[in-house]
Parts: sequence; structure tokens; C-alpha cells
Amino acid sequence: MASLEDLERRIAALEEQVGLEAGLRASADRDLSGLAQTLRAQHHSIQAMAINQSQHNEKLDRHEESLAAAHGKLDRIITMLDRLIDQAGPDVSTP
Repeated sequence: MASLEDLERRIAALEEQVGLEAGLRASADRDLSGLAQTLRAQHHSIQAMAINQSQHNEKLDRHEESLAAAHGKLDRIITMLDRLIDQAGPDVSTP
């Protein structure tokens, strides 16, 4: 049978170990809380980037439509100029 002194020593060691483990659990809780906060911030950033990307895509689509319209107009102008040159005949000097 263990002596009273031995039991007191073992209880003190257990109390110390429990205290250390409680500190480690608290530290882990703080770490997890910080990690969760970081993940939330990253999630919000990704959502903001997705919205921004969508807006950029819409703007790019509008620019593409505008450019296509300008190309169509230039093609019509070139066709009209070609007709005028053909109508003028070979007497017209071209640079």
C-alpha cells in the first residue's frame, strides 16, 4: 500500500499534468478561433473577387460587342470606297 506522502506526490503530479493539458486545450481553442477567422476573411475575399470578375466579364462583353459593331462599320466603309474606286476607273491615281 502506498504511503500518504507517495499519494500526495502522485496527486500533485496529476494536478500539474491536468493544469498543463488545460493550458494546451486553451491554446488549441485560440488557434482554432484564429484559423476560423482567417477562413471567414478568405471566404469573403473570394466572394468579392468573384463579383468583381463577373463585373469585368460583363464589361468585356460590352467592349467586344462595341468592337464588333465598329468592325462591321469599317467593312461597309471599305466596301463603299472600293465601289467608288471601281467607278472612278483607272484614271484615278492611287498613292
